[in-house]
Amino acid sequence: MATPEAHASQEVRNRASDWKARLFRNNSGVLMNEVGVPVRFGLGNESSKFNKQFKTGDFVGWFPVTITPEMVGKTVAVFANIEAKALGFKIKSVYPIKSREYAQNKFNNLVEDNGGIAGFASNWEDVDVIMQRFYKRIQSNE
Repeated sequence: MATPEAHASQEVRNRASDWKARLFRNNSGVLMNEVGVPVRFGLGNESSKFNKQFKTGDFVGWFPVTITPEMVGKTVAVFANIEAKALGFKIKSVYPIKSREYAQNKFNNLVEDNGGIAGFASNWEDVDVIMQRFYKRIQSNE
């Protein structure tokens, strides 16, 4: 039986595909090699200290974005980071500092602050909200 997060992950990937995104599973963690040395894996999982501050999402990749005619009509790949959460997850503006969500949201904000697409999603509607927020941000005169 699939977990609630697995169901959400599948729905998020399917909807992102509708937006022509290319998202890749970003497993993250630490394993011991054959001589007992820890080996970290996953995007941005550089150290325990860093991982407490920033956690990349379950899916990383890009959404193709067509630049408007004023910008030569080219399509560019915009970096994306989406953290899939079980249905019912409540998106907040602030999370407890030592929580996974705090570090995940901090990375989401870093991505968005640098022009990328990021957010928490537990269903296809959340993916649409993430994309609408991106387009609103890049179409503003700010």
